[in-house]
Amino acid sequence: MNNSGQGIKEEIKYNSADQFVARQQLEVPDLQDYYQIIEVLLDGKPIEDFKGTTIIDLFNYYNVLD
Repeated sequence: MNNSGQGIKEEIKYNSADQFVARQQLEVPDLQDYYQIIEVLLDGKPIEDFKGTTIIDLFNYYNVLD
């Protein structure tokens, strides 16, 4: 994940997609919606059909799957 276009790269891990969605629904989410995504892995493998570029894209991807 690239933090706010400032060239700062961070990595964050969740135990599941459900945990990611739940953490993003908090009043103060773990990640800002506009953060750019570099790579998303699930069980160590890239998610082939995810085409988004930001945290909100990933949230919407997983939230629709539920």
